[in-house]
Amino acid sequence: MFYGCSSLSDIYELQNWNVSNGNDFSGMFSGCSSLSDINRLQNWNVSNGNDFSDMFCGCSSITDINGLKNLDLSNGNNFSSMFCGCSSLSNINGLQNWNVANGNDFSKMFNGCSSLSNINALQNWDLSNGNYFSCMFYRCSLLSDIKGLQNWDLSKGKNFSGMFYRCSSLSDINVLQNWDLSNGNYFNSMFERCSLLSDIKGLQNWNVSKGNDFSGMFSGCTSLSDIKVLQNWNVSNGNDF
Repeated sequence: MFYGCSSLSDIYELQNWNVSNGNDFSGMFSGCSSLSDINRLQNWNVSNGNDFSDMFCGCSSITDINGLKNLDLSNGNNFSSMFCGCSSLSNINGLQNWNVANGNDFSKMFNGCSSLSNINALQNWDLSNGNYFSCMFYRCSLLSDIKGLQNWDLSKGKNFSGMFYRCSSLSDINVLQNWDLSNGNYFNSMFERCSLLSDIKGLQNWNVSKGNDFSGMFSGCTSLSDIKVLQNWNVSNGNDF
C-alpha cells in the first residue's frame, strides 16, 4: 500500500483506521526509509491478519516499536522479513508478549538489524509451529546476547540456513545446547562469518541427522580453533559440506 514511499515520515492519520477485516499486511510500509515512528499503529486491530511478511522491511529509520506491543497477531503465520533492513532498530522489547504460536515462517525476520544487540524480549515466543528460520538474524552485527533463545521449541524447524550469518559480535552460542533440530534439513551458512565465535561446546549433542546441507556452516569463523565437540554428529544424510 505504501511500498517504497521513501519520504513518508508521519503516519499519524492512520491511527484510527479500522483494519479489523484485513488479512494481508505484507509489505505495507516496505521501503519507507524515512519512517521512524510507527507507534501510531498501537490500536490497530489486526487479529484477522495472517501475512505480516515484509511489513516494515527497509524502514531503516525505525528505532522504537513499543507501540506494537499489544497487537494481536495470534492468526499470523508469515512473519518473514517483517523487520528486515531496520538498521536503526536497537530495542525490540515491544515484541515480548506477541503471540506468534501459529507462525511457520520467520525467515529473515530481523535480517540486517545491525543495531540490535539484545534479543531477550523473544524468550517467551512460542515457535513450536515454525518451519523456516533461514537468515532470521542475518547481518545482526552487534548481536552478542542470545540467552533469550535458549528455550525455543524448534522441533518442527526445517531450514536454519544463514540464521546467524555475519553476527560478528557473537562469541558464545552454548545457550543453544537444548535446541531440538531433529527435523532440520538446511544448516548451510548458519554461523558463517561469526568471526568472534570460539566456543561451540553447546552444539555437541545436536541431532542433525536429517540435515543434507552443511556447506559453509562455520565458514569465516576465524576465532574457532576446536571442533572436536562435533565428532559425534550424525551427518550421514548430508550431501553438501
